Amino acid sequence: MEIYIMHPVKKFLPSIFFLASAGAAFAAPTADEIKQLGTTLTPWGAEVAGNKEGTIPAYTGGLTKPPANYDKKRPGWRPDPFPNEKPLYRIDAKNAAQYKDKLTPGTLALIQKYPATFFVDVYPTHRTAAYPKEWLDNSIKNATRCALISDGDGVDTSKGCGGGVLFPIPKNGLEVMWNKASTYKGAGILKRDAVIEYVKPNGEVVSTATADILSAFPISDPATEIKDIVYLNRVEYKGPTRLAGSSSLFYDSTQTGERRAYSYQPSTRRVRMAPDFAADTPISQMGGAALYDDDTLFVGKRERYNWKLIGKKEVYLPYNNYRMSFPDPKGGCTPKEYLTPSHPKSDCMRWELHRVWHVQATLKDGKRHVYHKRDLFLDEDSLAAGLAENYDQSGRLYRYNEAAAIPMYEARIPGFTELVNIDLISGVYVVNRTDTGIMSYTLMPAMLAPDSATNKMLK
Repeated sequence: MEIYIMHPVKKFLPSIFFLASAGAAFAAPTADEIKQLGTTLTPWGAEVAGNKEGTIPAYTGGLTKPPANYDKKRPGWRPDPFPNEKPLYRIDAKNAAQYKDKLTPGTLALIQKYPATFFVDVYPTHRTAAYPKEWLDNSIKNATRCALISDGDGVDTSKGCGGGVLFPIPKNGLEVMWNKASTYKGAGILKRDAVIEYVKPNGEVVSTATADILSAFPISDPATEIKDIVYLNRVEYKGPTRLAGSSSLFYDSTQTGERRAYSYQPSTRRVRMAPDFAADTPISQMGGAALYDDDTLFVGKRERYNWKLIGKKEVYLPYNNYRMSFPDPKGGCTPKEYLTPSHPKSDCMRWELHRVWHVQATLKDGKRHVYHKRDLFLDEDSLAAGLAENYDQSGRLYRYNEAAAIPMYEARIPGFTELVNIDLISGVYVVNRTDTGIMSYTLMPAMLAPDSATNKMLK
């Protein structure tokens, strides 16, 4: 028995082109601003220079050479390129006030809530993000060929927009969020085996799901002409028994931000539409501790919020966190060791000082979502890495989400991150990790057509 998901490009996207509207007017960068790209600014808009204190170095091209112990026969596993570095200093409950200006409110709240166990070990800053030349070239070109449509929920690709960061000189919060969505995550599809673990306040670890996850990001991929999909995600569950054999697939439209989602359940042997796989629907496979739009800090349609660009600032971020994401069995940070109560073991987290784009989203009048306000702190170099701090309707800090930067140095892919979602109200958290690593595939979304063996939901 073979079950297929429809071809996303042929079956969905042409039907929604007419829905895109001009929406509100957005300012374009000036010629003088565009001249800065590739000089004082990187092609994607980060500052080339370091800070005046020297604690953030100048950008010199990123990390492009794997460490000596990188094993090509194990391409999904990336050893720490800085294994011998020690923390420069530690920030904890005793001295947090001294560093308050560079701690986000959520990081400071964790230090205060868990003073005995949560601390920030600050290491030397390494600007490891590196990109392919074609992506960099397209990022500069996009400064004049990309424009927001559908009131910011979509992007006009008719002039060739895509294949790089969309708005290298962002003028507003929506453009920064589109830059986040278009950071480079590889050509074709990223594949990883996922282990989702839910940690209770008492330290009990519950494995809620194991799955193979395939993700594609065509809007940012220079190797494909398919620019009508922002993000495609397919999950094939292997366990536990109640999930084994089930599958899901969703993809987001570039023109309108609309999501189409499908699920397959072996009990019915049918593929059904799944419109609830979006926005603030809790993800049951993550123990309800994360929402669908928590994925990658934020993903999906933006129409429920007003997005404000607060500006740039220097903050401490989980960064180059290879020790926890790709642990050495002898290094003391295996999942059994770092899945401690309330938050991952602080000794296993590497923090660095980086410049971030600070975007604040506030819920529009008449719109509903469990998060009333969201603050996102997005790394200026990788754009995907950073922190999301989400507040409930009463104004309490509700959930704190980390996307730790772990660049795929052998392939110049800085956009992959490891996610940790911490619920500060209930005391639970969930980690979406891997046992074998993350690999880049050359398989393209166009190969997901019904007559392609790659699109079988079940064999």
